[in-house]
Amino acid sequence: MRSKKNNVDLDTNALEALKHEGSTHEEFENSSESQQAHLLIDCSEEKTFNKMSLESINKIDHHHHHHQQHKDIHYGKPYFAIFLAAFSSLGGWFFGYDQGVTGGIVIMHSFKNDFCVGVYANASACDLSIAALPPGYRQFLVFFTLMYNLGCFIGALFISSFVAEKFGRRAIIFTSAVLFIIGTSMVILPPGGSKSIMIFILIGRIVEGTGVGCSSFSCPLYASEIAPTNLRGMLSGFMAMGIVTGLFAANVSNFFLQNHKWGWRLSNAIILIAPVIIMLGIFFCPETPRWLFKKKGRKSAEKSLKRIRKINDVTAELNAIADAIREEGNELSIKELFTTKRMLERLGIGMGIHVFLQTSGISPIFAYGGIIFQSVLGSGIISLLILSGANMLSTIPALFLFDRVGRRNLLIFCGLGMVVGHLVAATVFLTGCNVAKTVINNIIVNEEVKCGTTAGIWMLIFTVIYIICFALSWGAICWIYAAEIYPLNIRARAVSFTTASHWFMCIIMSYMLELIAPLGIHGIFYLFSGLCLLAVVFVYLFCPETKGVLLEDIEEVFDNFQLKDRTIVKVLRGSLCLRNTKKTFKESQREGNGSLKVLKLESR
Repeated sequence: MRSKKNNVDLDTNALEALKHEGSTHEEFENSSESQQAHLLIDCSEEKTFNKMSLESINKIDHHHHHHQQHKDIHYGKPYFAIFLAAFSSLGGWFFGYDQGVTGGIVIMHSFKNDFCVGVYANASACDLSIAALPPGYRQFLVFFTLMYNLGCFIGALFISSFVAEKFGRRAIIFTSAVLFIIGTSMVILPPGGSKSIMIFILIGRIVEGTGVGCSSFSCPLYASEIAPTNLRGMLSGFMAMGIVTGLFAANVSNFFLQNHKWGWRLSNAIILIAPVIIMLGIFFCPETPRWLFKKKGRKSAEKSLKRIRKINDVTAELNAIADAIREEGNELSIKELFTTKRMLERLGIGMGIHVFLQTSGISPIFAYGGIIFQSVLGSGIISLLILSGANMLSTIPALFLFDRVGRRNLLIFCGLGMVVGHLVAATVFLTGCNVAKTVINNIIVNEEVKCGTTAGIWMLIFTVIYIICFALSWGAICWIYAAEIYPLNIRARAVSFTTASHWFMCIIMSYMLELIAPLGIHGIFYLFSGLCLLAVVFVYLFCPETKGVLLEDIEEVFDNFQLKDRTIVKVLRGSLCLRNTKKTFKESQREGNGSLKVLKLESR
C-alpha cells in the first residue's frame, strides 16, 4: 500500500517511522501542504519532515526483515555454555574474595601487629575506633584499599582491551590470573614491622588489583559472548555469583583465622586457589565465536559455536553475527568512540551505571564495615559475615530474575529499596547512638561510640536490607548490562572504559574512611541514600530494557528508547509548555489592552 498526496510518495514503512516521531497517518493525510513539510511535534518545537528516499525505506525494510531472521535462532543444548560461564566466573571469585578479606583482616591482631604496633603506636592506640586511630596507620589503611583499586583501574583500562582484542577473550582471563598470583604473593610473603616493606606491600596491592581489574573486564565479556540470548542475563550474572561467593568465603576464613598469629596472611593465601584453576583450565575452553568471526573468519567461529551449542546447525546465529559485523564496519578507534554521538551516549550509560554502583556504598561497607560495626555492635567480623551471607543468598534468586523481570525493573525497584535501607540505618544511628570524643589540640585522641543493643541490631538489619536489594539488582546487572550494550566493533574498548570507571570510583570511595570523622557514620549513610536515589533516576531516564534481545539487535532497542518519551519528561515538558502558553497569552492580552487604550486616546 502506498499513499500519494501533494506529490509526496510515501511507503507505509515511512509512515510508520513518522509515528515513532510523534505523528500519525491520519494527521499527515489531513494536514495542509505546509504542515506536511513541518509536522508539529509539541507546543514548543517543529520537526522538519523530509521526503524519504527509496534507499532509506529499503533500509527500514531490511532492518525489519533482519530482526525477524534473528528470532529464528536455535541455541541447542545449553549445559556446556553454562559450564563455561561458571568456570569464567572464578575470576569473580578472587575479585570478591579480595574485597571481602580486606574488611576483616584490618581488625585482626595479626594485621595490627605487622603494620601498626611498634610502627605507628602501641597496642592500645591501635585498637581505638576509626577517628582516634594513629593518623599514619589510618592513612596506611586508606592506601591499602586505594592502591588495590588503582591497580584495578589500570588493569581494566590499559591492559584488558588491548589483550582481549589482539589475543582473544581467553587470553585476558589467563592474564588476570597470572597478575593476581604475582600481586598476592608480593602482599602476603614479606614480613611486617617496617615502613619500607609496607611500601613494597602497597606496590603488590597495585599488581594484585591489576589482575582483578582484568578479570572484572574479561569474565562478563566472555560469558555474554558465549551465552544463548535467553540465558545471557543468568550466565553473565555468574560473575556476580562468583564475587559474592568469594566475599562470603573470605569472611568465613576471617572468622576462623582471626586469632591465628598469621591470620591475615593465611586468609589472603586461600584466595590463590581460584587463579591457579583458571590458569590451568582456560586452555580447555573455546574462544568466543564473535571474536573468532571478526579475527579469524567464519569457519573458526562455526567450529567454536558448534562446540559451545552442541548442535551442528548454527547457520542462523552465524548469519546474525556476520550481519552485525558487516553493518558495524571496521573496528572503531578510541577517538571515534568519543567523537561519535551515538557511541558516546552509550558509553555514558555504561560508565554511569558503574559509577552509581559504587556510589551506592557497597565497597566502603565491605572494606570498612568491620571497623564500623565493631564500633556499633562490638562484633565487626560477625557483622561482615552476616552481610556477606545475605549478599550471597540474595544473588542466587537474582540469577533467575534477570531474564524474567528484566534488568531495568530490578535496577529501579530494588534501587528504591537500597534508598530505604541506608536512610533507616542512618536515622537509627542518629537517634540511638552517642559519640563521645576526646580532643586535644584539635586532634581526636579518643572516640567512643555507644549504641544500645537494639539500635545496633536495627542498624545491621537495615544494612542487610540494603545488601539484599543490591544483590538482587545492581550487584550483577551493572556487569551484565555494560557487557551487552555495545556493538562488536567497539565492545572490548567500551567495556574496558566502563570497567575502569567502576574502579576509578572505587579509588574515590576509598576515602570514605576519612569522611567518617567530619560527617559521622550517620552522615555517610545519608549520603549513600541520596546517591542511590540519583541512581534510580538515572536508570529511569537513560537505560532501556535489554532482556531477551540478541546482542546484534540491541542497537535497535537503544534507537527506539528516547529520553523525551519518559512519562516524567512528558509531564514536565507539558507543564512547561502550558506555563509558556499562559504567559504568552497574558502578554498578548496586555499588548491588546495597550493597543485598545491607544485607539481610545486617538479617537478623543
